[in-house]
Amino acid sequence: MNRRRRLAIALMLITSTIILNWTYPDTTALGERLFLWIGLPVWSRGASGLNYVGITSMMLLFAGVFTLRTSLQRHARKIALLALILPFWLPSQLVAAYQSVWAKGIYALEYVKDESKCNFKKEDDQVTGTCSLTFVNHSGQDILFTASIRNQRYLVGSFLESLDILGDQTLTMPPRQKKTINVTFTKIIADTRTPANGTFYGMDLAVKSDEQERDL
Repeated sequence: MNRRRRLAIALMLITSTIILNWTYPDTTALGERLFLWIGLPVWSRGASGLNYVGITSMMLLFAGVFTLRTSLQRHARKIALLALILPFWLPSQLVAAYQSVWAKGIYALEYVKDESKCNFKKEDDQVTGTCSLTFVNHSGQDILFTASIRNQRYLVGSFLESLDILGDQTLTMPPRQKKTINVTFTKIIADTRTPANGTFYGMDLAVKSDEQERDL
């Protein structure tokens, strides 16, 4: 096999890695959607364990980097190292550039999950609390949207499983800013096992604005 053909195969394998792990506009990677579409499991233990999409993408990446190195005559080691880093660095840069220049509405919205949390306390059969949600608006216009917590699988049976009461409050993000928005909520509960108070982190969100909708 000549060098040009090996180079083409290497670029195809590395590009496939980027595509499998692409997570814009929704948080679910394209690779996970592909696996589910063709009927393959994403995780080894239902919703946990080994991630088969991640394993597949890493195998493709290493195969691509190895093939790339064998196809180059000069600076093979440096270029191979760059190709190894590229799939982890490039997607976020492309998304940020797109959101800053072309995206409109909630498609210009970035949710900072690791800086967001919800606190709650229980009084009789009622739970009240506040969710502090951090976003970045990459566009030059205000974004008005609603948000609700989704996919709280690890909280099955609790009031937190579907905290959709956030969805009826309109939130506003000013242009070109990072901001933490505090959203209060109240919910009637029937489960006596609900703790008196608590805090939870890492919530998945669904955001909506008019006919636009994204999972973050």
